Amino acid sequence: MENILRKSINIIVLPIMLLGMTACSVTGNNSIDNDGDSRHVSKVAWNNQTDADINYILDQNVSSDKTRLVFIRSNDRYSEQTSANIAVNNRFQVSLHPGNYTVVESCVGINQLSAHATGFKDNNLLANKKEYELVGGQTYFFYVNMTQTGQSTLEQITTASALQLLEKRRYQSHQISRVVPNCPLPIIAAPPINPPAVIKTPTPVLSERISIDLEILFETDKSMVRPAYYAKTTELVTFMKQYPNTVVTIEGHTDSRGQNDYNQALSQRRVNAVKEILVNEFGVAPNRISAIGYGESQPRASNDIAAGRRLNRRVIAVVEEQPQNE
Repeated sequence: MENILRKSINIIVLPIMLLGMTACSVTGNNSIDNDGDSRHVSKVAWNNQTDADINYILDQNVSSDKTRLVFIRSNDRYSEQTSANIAVNNRFQVSLHPGNYTVVESCVGINQLSAHATGFKDNNLLANKKEYELVGGQTYFFYVNMTQTGQSTLEQITTASALQLLEKRRYQSHQISRVVPNCPLPIIAAPPINPPAVIKTPTPVLSERISIDLEILFETDKSMVRPAYYAKTTELVTFMKQYPNTVVTIEGHTDSRGQNDYNQALSQRRVNAVKEILVNEFGVAPNRISAIGYGESQPRASNDIAAGRRLNRRVIAVVEEQPQNE
């Protein structure tokens, strides 16, 4: 609470040295005496109003996150019960007497301003409030008019009208303002962050057809691929991932032992088994795989000797770029 009070006192619009405000202790009886500019209560005396150079006040810059408000009271000479309690955003600024003016800073944006007679004794700081949209760095002038019965009006006036009135007004020096312009800092939009340019790496193109011997050996008259022969199949899958637009044809061959039709069917079962492994075990898309069994029709060595027959029993993967029209 002590810090808040100190802050409130510090933000009184004009420094004491500027306004020539004086306050001193005087001796005397415990009495109340109002004499011109001076007010006396018991042993305490203060100046209620003082002369101030309004032009000097208005020449001071107002920061962009604040706005300056000047309230001018009509010179009606009514009783102190019609002192106008000036409030800004439900915070007390001053009890403004006839013929005086006060200055205070507030925040930008919508401000609720009100003037309400002290004599009502209800401390209603939102009575007769009006809302104004105020711009930072600007000074606004408001004219306060009170009737003899304490009815008040608050009206925004032009700078020219205000300067003419201020020539005949005095600054109300006795005030403890509770208007604290603790305005939030202006929000500065961060510069847009441009995402880094996406550099598209061209898809590798296989320039020529590649044949890979899968080195899969089948037991006699069998078409099951044993896991021991998956090594070359793994190499094939890796190669096809490097060239994602390729397709593969699995070619199956047998030696000449047995009937031709039987060898044809056997070679087809074997390549179908290899295709199934590529799809189910390695996740190759089925539409990238063709499987053709050639039986004994394409030997690469003599079937008359065991070594030649072993070379003829083979599974070849032929990889090529997928035709553009497919």
